[in-house]
Amino acid sequence: MAIQVTWLSHAGFALQIGTHRILIDPFLSGNPPAPAKPTDLDADFILLSHGHGDHIGDAPAIARRTGATVVANNEIGGWLRAKHRLEHVHGINPGGGVKLPFGRVELTIAHHSSSLPDGSYGGQPNGILIKTTAGPKIYHAGDTAAFLDMQLIGDEGIDLALLPIGGWGPRLSPGHLGPAEAAAAAALSGARHVIGIHYGTLYPRGWPTWHLEWMTRPLVDLASQLPVRAPAATLHPLSPGATAHFSSRSGQLELDVVDQSGPA
Repeated sequence: MAIQVTWLSHAGFALQIGTHRILIDPFLSGNPPAPAKPTDLDADFILLSHGHGDHIGDAPAIARRTGATVVANNEIGGWLRAKHRLEHVHGINPGGGVKLPFGRVELTIAHHSSSLPDGSYGGQPNGILIKTTAGPKIYHAGDTAAFLDMQLIGDEGIDLALLPIGGWGPRLSPGHLGPAEAAAAAALSGARHVIGIHYGTLYPRGWPTWHLEWMTRPLVDLASQLPVRAPAATLHPLSPGATAHFSSRSGQLELDVVDQSGPA
C-alpha cells in the first residue's frame, strides 16, 4: 500500500492512503504559509484533533463541499451537526475508535485545551492514531505536552509520528511540545519516522517567513535533539506543500522519496 503524506503547514495534513483521501486539522484560511486554498482540496475523510480554530480551520466548509465524513470527539461532532448542519460525522470518546475503509482511527489523550471557534466547549483535546489496514500506524499528536502514556501509544508500534515542535510564531505557550519535548515524545512512542509540525505559522502577511531564523529554528533544534533522545527515529523535514511518499513493506512504513515541490 502506498501512503502519501503532504504537510499543509501548521498541524494540517493531506494523506492519501491507498485510494482514500484524508485531511487532518485543515487550517488554511488565514494561514499565510498554507500551500493550498480550501477549495483546492478534496477529501473522503477529515480527522480533527481538538476544537481550536487553528485545527478545526476549514473543516466544516470542506466537509460540506466534498461530503467527507468527519471524525472528532463527541462534543465537536455535536457542534458540527448543530452549527454547520453536517450529517456525516463520527463522534467518539478518547480511547475509542471507528473502523473506516483505510483502517481504524482512534482518539488518544492529549494535554491541552479544546474550546471551539465560537467559544463553546470542545470536549477533551486528542491525538489521532491511524491503524491502516496494511499494518503501518500513524500518530498525529494534535496539540499537547509530553505525557508518559505516550509509551502505551508506542506499544502499538508507531511507524510515523507527526509531532508539534512550536507554538505561534516565536512563542511557545504551555500545552505545546517544543523540539526537546517532541524528541522525548518520539522516544516514548518509539516512532520510526518523525515529521515536525505546528511551527513557523503566525506572522504578518507578506513577511519573508522562511528566511526568519525564529520561524525555522524549531526544526533545527529538533534535528539536533532527535539523535540524542530518540536515535532510532528518522526525521523527515518538510516545507509547506511537500509530500513524503511511503510504502508499506512487511507491515512497516518505509520512505520512498520526499517531493518538496509542493502543489502544482
